[in-house]
Amino acid sequence: MQIISSKIKKIFASFSAATYIMVVGRHINTAITTILNAKRVTGAATVVAFLMLTTARVAHCATSTRTFVPASHPAVRYIGRFDKRHPKDVRFDWPGVVIETRFEGAYCDILLRGDGGLYDVSIDNAAAVRRFDTLTALHHLADGLTDSIHTLRIVKRTEGIRGQIVTLNGFYLDAGRKLSPPIGAVPARRIEFIGGSNLLGFGVEADTIWCDTPANYSNASLSFGAVTARETGAEYRVLAVSGKGLVRNWMSPYFAATRPFGPLYRLAVKNDPTAVWNFKSWVPQVVVVCFGTNDFSTLPYPTKALFVNNYLKFLDELRLRYRDVQIVCVTSAREPVRGYVREMVERERGTGDGKIHFYSFGDVSKKQCGCDWHPNAAAHEKIGKELASIVEPLF
Repeated sequence: MQIISSKIKKIFASFSAATYIMVVGRHINTAITTILNAKRVTGAATVVAFLMLTTARVAHCATSTRTFVPASHPAVRYIGRFDKRHPKDVRFDWPGVVIETRFEGAYCDILLRGDGGLYDVSIDNAAAVRRFDTLTALHHLADGLTDSIHTLRIVKRTEGIRGQIVTLNGFYLDAGRKLSPPIGAVPARRIEFIGGSNLLGFGVEADTIWCDTPANYSNASLSFGAVTARETGAEYRVLAVSGKGLVRNWMSPYFAATRPFGPLYRLAVKNDPTAVWNFKSWVPQVVVVCFGTNDFSTLPYPTKALFVNNYLKFLDELRLRYRDVQIVCVTSAREPVRGYVREMVERERGTGDGKIHFYSFGDVSKKQCGCDWHPNAAAHEKIGKELASIVEPLF
């Protein structure tokens, strides 16, 4: 690249390996600001060159002094929908997914391309919230630990930047060390939660309805679905997209959206239409469906017939995927959604389908709301425990 002068090359070469590792581990905006201020380097092209050289330098340092374990290693447990078509890398983008493993030694980094979202990273049950940017980089997780076996758990808290997919390449450990499988079995009970932003814990950690950046206050692990799963001792998966409905999406100007939720349900990675999910790989005993809020968010509302017919088609797909599944249809107190869904469930039960159920949670007061009038953690806790009393007998 002609834009990189010999002077700039000398600047890059002057950085130590430790400086490179420190820079890449930080948020990229901070990294750029630090380097530009320190060395008075200007120009967008130079910044790009810096990022390319930095990543290469860090990768070289890590591989020369550490042991690399690919993401496909059998000692890594993946809970949720992941795309494992690549022989070594693992891709994902559904919120609420979990990565678990154990590592030997005092050091652990991950090589990962993020989606701009937030993650809970726990090492030996000590948790920290991390944001992984949309750049393949080495992310420092631990150093200076006791020379023993440590647990690692990564949970995707939120949706990422629209259209972005996370790629986990692998783990860097102390030289000669290895990964070990997590201790303990995954629960035999399984629940799948399908819907919109409420199941994502949208704005759940906020103490006001007015949030500048709702994603910073969102946490799928605090949603009523996660609460229900913990109350019933079940493994769970969340397949939800904020703003999506079965007919209309949030504030859509049309009676029916061109891209509603339905087609996304069939994907292992919702932002890649080629990543088709294998439904036989994980079969739940209970599926909780929560749609309607986005469909009836604003005018023009879909007709009752259109909404109910699309809902029934989606239920038929669930029965086709999971033959003996118990289905719980959940709504808020909002009308006409609650009335439409309750009537639909009663009609289905009247035809002899005893495996479909209805639950509606009550009005959520402003004091129990987080961002944009979504339920806060206390409200989700209450809803989740009520729902658990319905789900428990279904196992």
